Order: sequence, then structure tokens, then C-alpha cells
Amino acid sequence: MIYSIDYYSYTIPTEKPFIEGMFYEQHQSALNTFRTSFPSEIMLEDTSVEWIVEKGGKFYSTRLRHPVRDIAISYGQTNAHVLVELAGKACQLLAAENSLSRIISGTFARCSRIDFAVDIECQTPPTEFIAKRSNKSFKSSGNKYTPTGGTEYMGGRTSERMARVYRYYEPHPRAHLLRVEAEYKGDAAKVAAEYSLTHSLQETCLVAHKPFGWIHPEWIPNAAPTAKLPYRSYSPTNANTVRWLYGDVVTALRKAVAKDLIDFDEWLAFYRGKPFKRD
Repeated sequence: MIYSIDYYSYTIPTEKPFIEGMFYEQHQSALNTFRTSFPSEIMLEDTSVEWIVEKGGKFYSTRLRHPVRDIAISYGQTNAHVLVELAGKACQLLAAENSLSRIISGTFARCSRIDFAVDIECQTPPTEFIAKRSNKSFKSSGNKYTPTGGTEYMGGRTSERMARVYRYYEPHPRAHLLRVEAEYKGDAAKVAAEYSLTHSLQETCLVAHKPFGWIHPEWIPNAAPTAKLPYRSYSPTNANTVRWLYGDVVTALRKAVAKDLIDFDEWLAFYRGKPFKRD
């Protein structure tokens, strides 16, 4: 069994929604917001070009996608933030250079979705795998079969937790693997992302999949999970407080520093309760 984080998305607060200026200016502003907060220099190489402009989903008017890096950023007129989506290839590249955990460490409180994948080398079809589970509270929510592969879904698409099980058909290079994914969104994603920072990737993936109760004979983890994600630790009040701290507070602090109203180092020393000494 091979464990991985296969998708991660988070938001970056901005001073205001993208409602003013020409498209090119908004485009560059969104890209600059993304670049200044992204810790991977390798992944940022050559990302100033090749971005594909698409129509944004939901309340985002625009989506910029980099097909080589598998990164997308979205922005619009509703919310004062940029949404960053790191799909499978991006997560693999970042994990290989030990940057994914750095990103999660700085953004877990603003995480909107995180997927935990387990690949199993077997010939079991998705329908057979999902039929054997101990927890029947997650109901089948449909399937999708195409000439390239088949997928079975468990749980509601709009709920904070759902799963999908799929495999590609030959001659796809991953046809020998059954992919089992647990998708966490909203407050559940924030809890799961934070949990991943203090536990191994294997344990985090197994704990994330535990609610679905997989008991198929092919599900043979090396270390059976005993813990549960502290799902209730992100109450609406706590979540709103965290969003406020990472949103309005940061924005106000940036403005004050930019206008020379405060000295950031002096403010930081005050926050830490330590005397400030100038060099």
C-alpha cells in the first residue's frame, strides 16, 4: 500500500476582492499574491508564463491553471482571497522536495480541501472493494465509468467527508493499482491538515480513511490506525477566529507596516512580551 496526499487547496487573504482594474492587472495581482506566499523556488521556475485562463468555478470569476506544474489559482469579486489548488502532480513534486509539509504548516487554518490517497497493487474492481466495509453510514453516491477507467463514490459530494475508489484500464501505466481516496473539505479538512503535521503520512492516511470502514482483504495496512481525527476541535467560533487572525488581522498589520505606522520588529517584540532592542 502506497500512501500520499494527492490534493491540497487553501486560500490566501487579500485586502479586497478582485473588483477593480483591468483583467491583466487582476491576473498579475493574483499571481503575485500566490508567488509571494509559495515556499518552493523549484515549482515557481517558469511559472510566469504558460498559465491557461479559464472560467472560475462557483463564486470565482477567473481560474489560472499551470498544466505543467498542476497548480491552479482562482479569484473573483465575492471573497477577499486567492484560492490555490495543488493537484496530484503538484503534490508529488512538492512532497519530493519536502515543501508540501511547509505549505500545510503555514496554511492548514485556511485549508479548504485535502485528499488522502492509498494505492493498492491488485486486480480488485472498485465495486467489489466498496461492497466490503464495516461502516454503512456512508452510502454509495453513484459511479462514473468511461473507456479509460471506472470510479465508485461513497458519501455526499457536498459533505465534508467522502471517498472514491477507482482504477484505470489497460494500457494506462497505473492500471495495476486500485486507488482509494478520502476527501476532506471545510472544517474537517483543517483538522486533517493540522493532524498531518504531527503524524506520519501513513498514519494520517489510515486515520483519514478509518470512518469509511474498509474491510476488503486487499486493505492490509502495515499499522492499523487506532486514533480518530479530533473532528469537533474546529467549532464554528474557533474557525471564525482563526480566519479573522489570518485575514483581517494580517491585512491590517500589513497596511500599518506599509504606511510606517508601526515597526514590525518592535510590534513582534511587544507581542512576545520582550523588550525591543534596535541594532
